[in-house]
Amino acid sequence: MSTTPLLPKRDLAPESDDKDGSVAMSEQAFNRPADAEAEIELLACETHMPRELVRAVYSSERAKLERTARIKTYIPVLVHRHVKALLRERRRA
Repeated sequence: MSTTPLLPKRDLAPESDDKDGSVAMSEQAFNRPADAEAEIELLACETHMPRELVRAVYSSERAKLERTARIKTYIPVLVHRHVKALLRERRRA
């Protein structure tokens, strides 16, 4: 009879704040993606639109996708494509 060793249970994304006051990983990713400023800069260059406008549209669209997306891995790609399309439409108008 063989036994399967039990692996320790790991919590990869803690939902509560740590003792040192740090924010949970899931909250940190939602509030400020590490590459948001670089992405905003890239979108501003690609669309020839003001950074402040790009930042506002990007923040709004990212927040919507963070709330509704079932697969969070694709959010950066989806946000980039959607924001770029919205800014191009706005430029044509």
